[in-house]
Amino acid sequence: MTDAVVGYDQSLPEVPDRRAWEKPSQHLVKEGDSSEWSVKEGRRESRTLLVPKIRQEVDAWRDGGYAGASEVTRRLFEYWFQEDHDVPGFPVPLRYHFCQREAIETLAWLVEIADSKDAAALVRAYGKPKGDAIAGHRLPGTVDIQTPVIGPRRLIRHVPKSGTVQDLPPRDLRRYAFKMATGSGKTWVMAMAVAWSYFHRRMVEGSEMSSNFLIVSPNVIVHQRLEKDFGASRIFSELPLIPPEWRGFFSLKVVLRGEATEPDPSGNLFLTNIQQLYQRDVQREPENPVADILGPRPQQNLASLDQRSILERVKSLQDVVVINDEAHHVHDDDLQWTQALLGIREALPGGICAWLDFTATPKDQGGMFFPWTVCDYPLAQAVEDQIVKAPLIVRRRDKDAQPPDDPDRVTKDNVVEKYGYWIRAAVQRWREHAAAYAKLNPNPVLFVMAEKSVYADAIAEHLHTDPELGFKAGEILVIHTNLEGDISKKDLEIARMAARDIDSARSPIKVIVSVMMLREGWDVRNVTVVLGLRPYTAKSQILPEQVIGRGLRLMTGVGPDRRQTLEVLGTRNLLKVLREQLEQEGVGVAEVKEGPPRPITIEPLQDRIAYDIAIPITKPHSERDLRNLAELDPRTLEPIFDQEELNETYRLRLSMEFATTETEVHQADIAADARPASEWLGAVTQEIVKKAALSNAFAQTYPIVRDYVRDRCFGCSVDLDDPKVRSNLARIELREGIARYLARMIGHLTVVRRPVAFEDAEHRLSTTRPFSWRRDLSSTEPRGCTATKTVFNYVATYNAFERAFAGFLDQANDVVRFAALGTTEQGTTGTQFRVDYIKPDSGAIGFYHPDWVAVQQTPEGEVHWIIETKGRVWADTETKDRAMESWCARISEATGTAWRYRRVDQREFERRAGTRLADLVEPSGLILRDDGDEA
Repeated sequence: MTDAVVGYDQSLPEVPDRRAWEKPSQHLVKEGDSSEWSVKEGRRESRTLLVPKIRQEVDAWRDGGYAGASEVTRRLFEYWFQEDHDVPGFPVPLRYHFCQREAIETLAWLVEIADSKDAAALVRAYGKPKGDAIAGHRLPGTVDIQTPVIGPRRLIRHVPKSGTVQDLPPRDLRRYAFKMATGSGKTWVMAMAVAWSYFHRRMVEGSEMSSNFLIVSPNVIVHQRLEKDFGASRIFSELPLIPPEWRGFFSLKVVLRGEATEPDPSGNLFLTNIQQLYQRDVQREPENPVADILGPRPQQNLASLDQRSILERVKSLQDVVVINDEAHHVHDDDLQWTQALLGIREALPGGICAWLDFTATPKDQGGMFFPWTVCDYPLAQAVEDQIVKAPLIVRRRDKDAQPPDDPDRVTKDNVVEKYGYWIRAAVQRWREHAAAYAKLNPNPVLFVMAEKSVYADAIAEHLHTDPELGFKAGEILVIHTNLEGDISKKDLEIARMAARDIDSARSPIKVIVSVMMLREGWDVRNVTVVLGLRPYTAKSQILPEQVIGRGLRLMTGVGPDRRQTLEVLGTRNLLKVLREQLEQEGVGVAEVKEGPPRPITIEPLQDRIAYDIAIPITKPHSERDLRNLAELDPRTLEPIFDQEELNETYRLRLSMEFATTETEVHQADIAADARPASEWLGAVTQEIVKKAALSNAFAQTYPIVRDYVRDRCFGCSVDLDDPKVRSNLARIELREGIARYLARMIGHLTVVRRPVAFEDAEHRLSTTRPFSWRRDLSSTEPRGCTATKTVFNYVATYNAFERAFAGFLDQANDVVRFAALGTTEQGTTGTQFRVDYIKPDSGAIGFYHPDWVAVQQTPEGEVHWIIETKGRVWADTETKDRAMESWCARISEATGTAWRYRRVDQREFERRAGTRLADLVEPSGLILRDDGDEA
């Protein structure tokens, strides 16, 4: 179980061994009417109309190796999801979340495989009416599509004794909605969509995508957040989004809100909030501070400005992809911004190539999901994946003691008295969070939602003047008008800057008080406690993420081994409605009890400095050298197919099924595309060049591919002009097999080793920053794994085997000092000690993080050991072993200090562990070349 940073009496519900980058295979469910939860096999069902069937199709497409995908799609998916990426500030290797992968896979599948351009066609082909929901209830019945003479097409959902009607997008408009929980990384998926569409347009013949983009946000705050990522194309240079061999071909002119820059003919990214698509009276003062922060309301006059507006410049392009962030603001076709975007579609010769909506809540005013929702990543899954905070409801056990919900009983004079208990309770919970995070970088923030401005001011004053609460004036941020009803523009700018910087370590803000719920764009990661002092009713149709969404994002500086929580306190109706909504979404909630235990903090100790260890941090050892291609003789390679593969002319066999009943109605055989073999071999060569990142190496690689297929691939020589051979080369699985094999062989051949280069030749473990640890803790004191011969106060262990091994090292009479290196894998703590190696299956460069470092006293002097403890051996374990052996040999030669490596399997340890390390670390049998590299 993964324990929380803030301690609780019981562990939080979780799916064991869940990894956010893997496809979900289990989910949490509630046990009847009790508060107990259990783990259920299978993925959580989606209640949207299209997602269940589309998800099945995309799963099969992924499992089948993306059959039918373009070379651009294959290369990007390989780079994003198969190769390891070392990105500063992130865990190594950086892995995209599965929800991000599934979203971009779904987009590519819809465009390249389903060839979907129309929402009505999607509904007919993939609609699943019984999977939809309104106000949290399952919908039986069916759906119909109506096309009025005047007006948009309509989707009619038939419900017993009633029905609902939703407008559909115009015919032949690719409009897709991606339902992604707050904090799941929508911005990264937006960037993936930009990169994919850009290269698709540039490199795929007949592509219907665009290299021009319009990203629209609902307000200035969201715009500022997006500007941090997309301004100057920053996100594309800081994240592994563009494969190395394509970086020279990626160029976007970014035009931000308020800039007068004119676009290029192609390769443009416009970033604006929705209000900037309309004429604005620059002389008009904001109606109130909230209007100034969020941006003025759209004006009615759509006439052009004297200077070229964003809208005019976008309309001058050939085509565009529109991306809506927080797209639930753009769900009504009568709204002016929707009409403006549709106007862009009519004005551009190539129209809108795709209209992508991203939001956590793609619901219209009737509470129905957009019928064009194609991807569903709910809040419940984000919580289980631990990529957002775990929401907890805090309530009094005596429910009658809840604060009053009748607003008539609350006034500006008695609001503190009426809500005094909850204010104090919220402050106390905040203090618990502040204490738990005291040795970490984040500064927890308390957010208070008041009903009226005067209530907010009274609460803020109370927080400042009550000596028991003890907040300084500068530690409280009030976001609304003051008691007089207005505030100066200067003060508004100060408030905006404070909100923007609140997550930084230098921010003094500890409490935010506002009449608003946290709106889109207020992505305040450091909010850990929310106090809702507003009346809420079921009729208000509040959504869980409207109340807690802006506090769900994980704080930075906390390792993934600890769960972060968001506690919600408030009025009786708020908690009741919130709990019901969360449980309908499948989120397990827990009630907080008194007396939470404090987490342990692992840190180096001054009085143990004698046990400090210096460990070299080296730069990657491997790089590519294309000159080695000349050494490859295709005749020396192994065949991967049999001659029998070519005995018959390949034909494509199809089965047609009636969509709604999945009944097979026809079968047909279609002859394969028997184009010249040179074209198929060229396609294989391009795939190899991309997989192995062999820039400008097509001319060198093609002869290798041609000769291998002709002379070795099938175990005999074949005639490339034979129609049977040509037809079988049309088989994508055959071409992919050839490309994978040759890419792996070429990848290994072109890797060269560079000399040892140090990032820090003597990095000392005593410089490790303190970090929290809740893994593998005992229920008795001391709860952490302790040892004497380490510079740390506790040993960071993950399981009983590692705890036993720590005890062995501590007792071994020839070990003078040791330390666990498991925490060094995280970008926020530790030393980032890792060694690069070549993955055996793909030839890609990966990174390996061993478990232990130990110093052994021998008759010849001290020997430094890197030790890996393994409960289970994986496919690439021996490759990692060889890489670590090689590293030790090279470092020993470069530094004059003896470094060695040993892998200790659990069964071997249990059988052989004695009183000395020497008994356990016999030579591993790995053979090294003369130059120190693995054989």
